[in-house]
Amino acid sequence: MSELYLATPVLDQAGPFPADLHKRLTVCQPAALLLRLPPVAQMSDSVAAPLVAAVASCVQPMGIALILQNRAALAVAQACDGVHLCGDAAQDTAAVRRMVGETMQLGVDVGLSRDHAMRAGEEGADYICFTPGEGEQATPEAVASVLELTRWWVMMMELPVVAQATAAAEVVPLATAGADFIMPAENWWDNPQDWNL
Repeated sequence: MSELYLATPVLDQAGPFPADLHKRLTVCQPAALLLRLPPVAQMSDSVAAPLVAAVASCVQPMGIALILQNRAALAVAQACDGVHLCGDAAQDTAAVRRMVGETMQLGVDVGLSRDHAMRAGEEGADYICFTPGEGEQATPEAVASVLELTRWWVMMMELPVVAQATAAAEVVPLATAGADFIMPAENWWDNPQDWNL
């Protein structure tokens, strides 16, 4: 049975988000929450730390794993449960594995690449994530590829797979394909009730 893996919008300040998050978590409880922050050039670790702490205080007491996107050093410093690599940072899987040790979860967004997925597994990832791309990149063909790749991965590999759904209608097919976790697109936050997760 697939579990829910939520991803936040990119947050540059706490603002009302922790309160909104707490409200959302009263109606659904994901296995993990991916916290997305701006790059370190736009938001230093010292500035980001209070935001990470605020989100951690919402999710970790509920047994929800807090995963930080790309910022491995900050994740270690703030006692997050894991790191999720994407973009250029996903090329550094082996180095990040050494940095965070064996106890912290390490996930890698591999887009639609089988080769990247297999390489990430070889370099120490605990899970891989198939995504169809953002905005206009998430074409119907890309969405179909996520489903196809998820089905293939589950048949061929033991490593858990996260599959991103761009719309609620994709949840049942991805779950049927065997996705260990389903990550709703950012629009989940606008209408979570529509997703029936």
